[in-house]
Amino acid sequence: MKIGIVCYPTFGGSGVVATELGKGLAKIGHEVHFITYKQPSRLDFFSENLYYHEVDIKSYPLFEHAPYELALASKMVSVVKYEKLDLLHVHYAIPHASAAYMAKQILKTQGIQIPVVTTLHGTDITLVGKDPSYEPVVTFSINQSDGVTAVSEDLKKETYAFFDIKRAIEVIPNFIDLDRFKRQKKEHFK
Repeated sequence: MKIGIVCYPTFGGSGVVATELGKGLAKIGHEVHFITYKQPSRLDFFSENLYYHEVDIKSYPLFEHAPYELALASKMVSVVKYEKLDLLHVHYAIPHASAAYMAKQILKTQGIQIPVVTTLHGTDITLVGKDPSYEPVVTFSINQSDGVTAVSEDLKKETYAFFDIKRAIEVIPNFIDLDRFKRQKKEHFK
């Protein structure tokens, strides 16, 4: 498959999980396109199946804050069209799920159907998403996603408790690469 992954490029949990997932998918043969404003910190190498597309955020004197969500949606449209992606997987509800909805609607007017999977990670639901200024957009974006996952059962329950979610949320727990992180006897760490 050709998969677009949208994430924050920082060391936060959602960016780390998204990047490691993309690297794992590329390793087994999928073509993975990261779409974000900066190269993800965990994307420290490239292979024939890994690509990075930078979202260009222009600053204009009119805007105190650049409209990142609009630039992100436009970049998603561009990458989906020119790379012929099969799927967009967005990590973190704000602003990625709402930008993906906008991109999906734009692409639909051009005869392109792109499924969107949204993965909820934590503070996008438990903290930021509960802010009354964001809640309606978070609820709408989750409900408009073609698939929704959460990284824990508790996060799934909290999402249903606080938001008016009409669709199923599948729990896919955060993962650990047991080949890379295994229990070792290191007395000096005690």
